[in-house]
Amino acid sequence: MRNRVKLIQRLLGLIVTVALLCAALPALQAAAAPARSGTSPRPVTLMQQDATDATAGSVGQDGTVNGQPRETNDAPADTVNPAAPGQVLLPPSVPGVPGNANPALANGISSTQEATFTAIADTTVFLSSPNSPQTEESIASLAMGGSQNAVALISFSVEGLGDAVVLGARLSFQGAGLNGGPGGSVGVIYGYVTSDGATANDVPSYENALNVHGAPAWFERVEPAGITQVDVTGSISGDGTLTFVLPGQPEQSAAIYSLESGVPPQLILTVGVPA
Repeated sequence: MRNRVKLIQRLLGLIVTVALLCAALPALQAAAAPARSGTSPRPVTLMQQDATDATAGSVGQDGTVNGQPRETNDAPADTVNPAAPGQVLLPPSVPGVPGNANPALANGISSTQEATFTAIADTTVFLSSPNSPQTEESIASLAMGGSQNAVALISFSVEGLGDAVVLGARLSFQGAGLNGGPGGSVGVIYGYVTSDGATANDVPSYENALNVHGAPAWFERVEPAGITQVDVTGSISGDGTLTFVLPGQPEQSAAIYSLESGVPPQLILTVGVPA
């Protein structure tokens, strides 16, 4: 009889336990499910370890990134005021003036343009034989230097500049012959124009370094078919005639094409147009 009573008590206890679990199950499910609302979740901002007011991933005031030392000790680049670009030289016929122009000359200039002049006469004279002209067979080229102390003379007539200001000048010529040769100085004789058949005696004061005016320019070498451009800025300031003097080097001769070759020397000027 007692065994039956105990069995009935155990069954009743089990029934009560199951009933309690069933009653508590909805509450457990509701607690485990994420809260649902009408607004989306707000993003969480990560904070830097060494500065509570800085966003993670940024560079702190002490030079660390997220509290860790940077790979370099250099200061972060200044992106607010970046460095200005290098000087840009203006092409011809555009507003403004080249960056290398003399500020004293550049005042009042609105734009620049190029003016090209072709040689009007050229020849070779020989300081070792001042009475000897260049032979007709060799007039397609101009000699410089060598044992005969050859001097190339190239004359130009600069016209039509008017009020334009000369900001730059280049003497351009092409190498002739089969071999290259050393360059040398480039002087100027103002108001003189050479001619075919001229000799050193025909050049004013040829014995005094051909009466070269001003500080000469310089170029290093001449190569066959190579274009050489010599900066002769400062040699020309306006309209007029002038002759460039190229004596070369005595230890070795060099040659360039002449007016008669069809590839004549040229004088290229960069001029400023007044505003």
